[in-house]
Formats: sequence, structure tokens, C-alpha cells
Amino acid sequence: MLDKLEQIILLKDFYGPLLTQRQQEVLNLHYEQDWSLSEIASHLNITRQAVYDLLKRSERLLMEYEERLQLVKRFQDTQEQIEEVYRLLNNSQADRDTIQKAVDILRQVSDSI
Repeated sequence: MLDKLEQIILLKDFYGPLLTQRQQEVLNLHYEQDWSLSEIASHLNITRQAVYDLLKRSERLLMEYEERLQLVKRFQDTQEQIEEVYRLLNNSQADRDTIQKAVDILRQVSDSI
């Protein structure tokens, strides 16, 4: 499972364009640039409480988008399937059944795109 920092950054990568510029900027400064709430407040000339509220609202929106659209989950599932194919095919003793299993996984990935 991802920690909160990684989760928010990943969600922002997928759903960031659905947020306002201000929401994107605050998320970027806090999670990617590691700025404190006070630093962000000073930079944007707003209160620390306003930054906190903006962060929480933005985080909630990102989570709601993922809950509805499941893009991150599908991306992670696809990554896991591709890693399984690499593992199966990287085995120097891969037999016909193993190769067929890898092909089946690739077909599932292809069909889900």
C-alpha cells in the first residue's frame, strides 16, 4: 500500500487537471516541494488555515475522482500484470504452458486498454 504522500502525488498525476490551478499549486508545493503550510500561506498571501482547507478539499476531490473513475487502480493492476509477464518470460526454463499464460495475461491487458 502506498503512503499518503505517494498516494496524493499519484492521484494528482492522474486527476490534477480536473482541479483548479490554485488547488494544483498548493498540492504541488506541499507534497512535491515539501513546503510547510506557513510557507505556502506566505507565498500565496493567504492564511495558514486557508491553505489547510484548500489542501483537504483538494485531497478529498482527488479521492472522489479515484473512487468514481478507478484510473489509478486500473493502472496499478495493469502494471502488476505486465510485471507478471516479465517474470514468466524471464524464466530461462519457460515451457509452452508458461508462455501461453504470459500471452493470456497480455491479451487481458490489451483488452482492458
